[in-house]
Amino acid sequence: MATLALAMTRSAHHIGCVMCSPDAAARLPIIANARSFSGTTSASCRRKHKVRIRNALSAGPLPYVRGWAWQHALLTRRLKCIRGQAYPEQDGSDELLLFEHHPVYTLGRGSTEDHLTFLNESPDGGAEARRRLSRKNRGPDAARLMTNAQSSVSSQLTVRQEVDLLSEHSNTSSPLEAPNGVPIYRIERGGEVTYHGPGQLVMYPLLHLKHENYEQDLHWYLRQVEEVIIRTLASFDIKSNRDSINTGVWVGKDKIAAVGVSSSRWITTHGLALNVDPNLGHFDKSIITPCGIEERDVTSMSKLRVTTALG
Repeated sequence: MATLALAMTRSAHHIGCVMCSPDAAARLPIIANARSFSGTTSASCRRKHKVRIRNALSAGPLPYVRGWAWQHALLTRRLKCIRGQAYPEQDGSDELLLFEHHPVYTLGRGSTEDHLTFLNESPDGGAEARRRLSRKNRGPDAARLMTNAQSSVSSQLTVRQEVDLLSEHSNTSSPLEAPNGVPIYRIERGGEVTYHGPGQLVMYPLLHLKHENYEQDLHWYLRQVEEVIIRTLASFDIKSNRDSINTGVWVGKDKIAAVGVSSSRWITTHGLALNVDPNLGHFDKSIITPCGIEERDVTSMSKLRVTTALG
């Protein structure tokens, strides 16, 4: 997985010079001490733009709630920094988070519960589950990850301390579980229901799209994220493509990577999930309709018999 992560960071320079150049990216080390995130590195780009990489892959799968909390802690600090407030570990750099998650299903902010196909087998059609997952439900029993992050941040806390608090707060709302025991949350990204789990490389770029290296256009940004995936797969001799209708990256008619993003004041969160060697059974259509697309299937690098060392 580390080899694949390095290939991904090499490809990520494509997004408005996130990584400056392929040669500069190749010199970036895979970050040590990923569990505590005490190690970081920055690359200076052609217009003095920097990105900090936080790589937790060597720590193994991370609970999804904690990965979500990392994004929100960093986002909030970046927003406060833009307003002129100083916070520990925040120097105005963009961030790139590399994770692997424990199994989880997530629904985007506008996603329909109808794509949780297992609900159709419930005696009541899954009415109670649908109520808890409803995009309108903000109550204490909502199966939703949410927090008033803007007001909760203290300039006295480190990022890790804030992540601990956000993770604890978010766990006060119990998720629903699919029949296979995998938790389900509604979150704030775009897109329909998808799965994250071991064997999947997840990348969350926190980029300020107002910077001159980028464009203030989420459609442009989505296409750049897809391009990072396409270039990464090409380095492993996998020919992939976009779809003219559906977001993500495909090999033939099968989806190999999902893309779903969000932004706040033009700072992006969420990102992409590339299927390296996940349990594809978690995408079974008796449980979910992956990304809401009934007529298409899901694949992985392993299923395509990629034998190149992935780390």
